[in-house]
Amino acid sequence: MSVRNILLKNSLICFLTVGAVHAQNKTATWLTTNFQARSFASPVTMVYRLYVPVGYTPTKKYPIVVALHGIGERGNNNVNQLTLEELVQPWVRDSVQAKFPHFVMVPQCPANLYWWPSNTWDGTRSTPNIGIVQILDSLKKEFSLDTTRFYVTGLSMGGFGAIELMKWNPTLFAAAVPAAGGGDTAASTIAQFVRTPVWFFHSANDPTVNVDRGSRMLVSKMEARLGKPFVRFVSDTGMTNPIAISVDSLRKAVYVDGANFLYSEVRNAPGTGNALHQAGWFAAWRHPMLTDWVFSKQKIGGVTVSLNRTTATRALAMPNVRLTFRYGVLLIEKSVPGNISNFYTLDGKPYHRVTPRP
Repeated sequence: MSVRNILLKNSLICFLTVGAVHAQNKTATWLTTNFQARSFASPVTMVYRLYVPVGYTPTKKYPIVVALHGIGERGNNNVNQLTLEELVQPWVRDSVQAKFPHFVMVPQCPANLYWWPSNTWDGTRSTPNIGIVQILDSLKKEFSLDTTRFYVTGLSMGGFGAIELMKWNPTLFAAAVPAAGGGDTAASTIAQFVRTPVWFFHSANDPTVNVDRGSRMLVSKMEARLGKPFVRFVSDTGMTNPIAISVDSLRKAVYVDGANFLYSEVRNAPGTGNALHQAGWFAAWRHPMLTDWVFSKQKIGGVTVSLNRTTATRALAMPNVRLTFRYGVLLIEKSVPGNISNFYTLDGKPYHRVTPRP
């Protein structure tokens, strides 16, 4: 097969995978039915939605994802932050909940407030930001939550909010996914940011949150603080035509290397105006590796641990073993005599392909 055909094949696989993920989206009716409508009164009254995983039992510990909306979804109707911009879609897809049963908490920022203080970085903390952590504290008392696996994500204003939560709570969240956002770039703040694994997403032509003053600047400053580069993946929409690392290299970074710091930038997104702003978070929500990366992170005693990394790395060091992408997932392949291959998941378990029902 020619190099050109290989590239076309990989691009098609990426496109189909992203499209399949998007096809699993829930309807607005499903979301409003399956997310509990709740309210919390301190330090400012804030409504929120809560998804409780199917089959929840107090005898198990469950992760929780905090999802933060953008500026246009502020208010108190307790609906817009849930149904718009695909904010919660990655977390409630059937395939994701089956693999990683978890809670999803979606607060709604009151009108005229922000997820950060007064739209500035003045060393204070916004009341909605404080409220998010207080809601989590209340949920820990009500449900059996795995406090080593709290995650935060957000779009636009919510991307800023996710970053702000990293600043004020460096030991709380095991991973963060800010999309089309930005934040405080003071040296003291950057020192806090690098304590939380993060995967930034941004559109190269974002007209609302300039990429140079947003994600690129934060990534650059965090790289300087870490003393090593982020994993950078720059491509057109649908993960096609990457110009930084290849898709396979990104898979290796996510599934084998246990990378803690990644940056994905979307170039040549279609449309103009707000569509170019949205491209940053749609790239995140529709990314086929996003949820696997998020749920591989665990924070114990304020220090992040990447789950499954040790088993996969040890396996790949063995003879006749390689990493392969089969049946839509990344697997460990071990060759045995007779030209036969056995396949294992990245945590070392035998892989049994499940054929979908017609």
